[in-house]
Amino acid sequence: MEPKSILIVEDEAVSALDLSKILKNLGYLVAGTVSTGEKAIAAVDTEQPDLILMDIHLAGRMTGIEAAVKILRNHAIPIVYLTAHTEPDIVREATITRPYGYIIKPFTERELQTVIEIALYKAELDREYRKEHARLEDWTRQQTEDLQRAHDALLTSERKYIEFISLLPEIVFECDLAGNLILANENSLQFFGYTKEDLKRGLNLFDHIVPEDRDRVRQGIGRVAGGGKTTGSQYTVMLRDGTRFPLLVYTTRVIENGRCTGIRGILVDISEQKKAEQAMQQVIKKLGILNSITRHDILNKLTSLSAFLDLIGEDQADPEKKAYSAQCTAIVATINRQVEFMRDYQEIGIRLPVWQDPAAIILHVAEVNYAPDLTIQVPDPGFEIFTDPLFEKVIDTFIDNAIRHGEHVTTMTFSVREVGSELHITCEDDGAGIPAGDKEYIFEKGFGKNTGLGLFLAREILDITGITIRETGAYLNGARFEIIVPKESYRKGSLASSRSGT
Repeated sequence: MEPKSILIVEDEAVSALDLSKILKNLGYLVAGTVSTGEKAIAAVDTEQPDLILMDIHLAGRMTGIEAAVKILRNHAIPIVYLTAHTEPDIVREATITRPYGYIIKPFTERELQTVIEIALYKAELDREYRKEHARLEDWTRQQTEDLQRAHDALLTSERKYIEFISLLPEIVFECDLAGNLILANENSLQFFGYTKEDLKRGLNLFDHIVPEDRDRVRQGIGRVAGGGKTTGSQYTVMLRDGTRFPLLVYTTRVIENGRCTGIRGILVDISEQKKAEQAMQQVIKKLGILNSITRHDILNKLTSLSAFLDLIGEDQADPEKKAYSAQCTAIVATINRQVEFMRDYQEIGIRLPVWQDPAAIILHVAEVNYAPDLTIQVPDPGFEIFTDPLFEKVIDTFIDNAIRHGEHVTTMTFSVREVGSELHITCEDDGAGIPAGDKEYIFEKGFGKNTGLGLFLAREILDITGITIRETGAYLNGARFEIIVPKESYRKGSLASSRSGT
């Protein structure tokens, strides 16, 4: 693999020279060294480096941040800031450019290497994401074009209209200008929860449009009746039981005796597509904040590690050497956990959400996290939830926290049940529980006895598809976590044979 090239933007000649030597020792190519923002912009155009190390305060009229803004308009190159300034206003201004790192001077060679490697890795993930996003956009556009072609083909043959709609899997309807349904195919009746007898008694289109969309529908009917065309409008409809679904609507007017008497159209269920789009939007957000979530903790731990190593190096015969080494080992373990969290967090939303059986996931995680003194009661199958593929990590966090922090946990009980229009997945243990004052903070980053990332990550994974989590246990009587799945994100699955707890 070719070494990565790095452009140094530093107005202090000695610092730039030292930085160049360090990068070469680390195996990187130095694409160039410039002292002003203007020269940095020109160097990027000619050298096309893999990464930029950018000092914030530069010689000349332009700051490093201003240079970064102009560079990023034309190039997707990761930028890591080098600065001796930590003022909140400067840091806040720097975040506008979404930097891949922020190194405070003076820094160690190891700190520099760590930040560069993380920045290059994240930049590669961003490139892969952009490729996948472009592919999905092309796929969506192609799907829309295919649907439009099917719609146009249907309109070309009025003679075969009734035969076609009886075979089409899409929802096909015809109504008058007041919204009274005249015709609906079998699939549409099943989708909305009605029968042919209900259609004969009378159904109105507006009764199945959410109130906030009804004015748009009326305007759309008027536009189509006046000869306007639609290429696909999106509305939210209500089924007979009140469930809401997003649909894509293609319509045309019905002409009888030379005048418009109503509209006919095709409805396409895009609920799965909308969930996937929302999940992809969450990915963009999470990739953007990944560096800020982990950078501070990693740099703190590396600083501590460097200090302990310096103490050991001062006097190799010092009797406290073993104690310092033990502390260094503990810090390294913490850093490893931070890196693992970085990996897990970056994976959230990368893969599209899927329907999963929570009972099967719980059983699998319980078997993997085998502890001889812990009994885990697993629920029977029967439901599926629409969630990120990393849902397994949520269950793993519950079990791992109980083993690590429950103090005297002997039994964990998982249950899955419907509560009103929601599905509740509950995890209870007989351990020490969580103090009342801590409950509102346990899902925040950094809170807890260890890294404070496990429950934060669990909440983020569930939030991808609108699932929430809370802790409702009584202190000293065990922890009790409730995962609340909204109606649109769960369904009844295929019932398998009952299982007993492990």
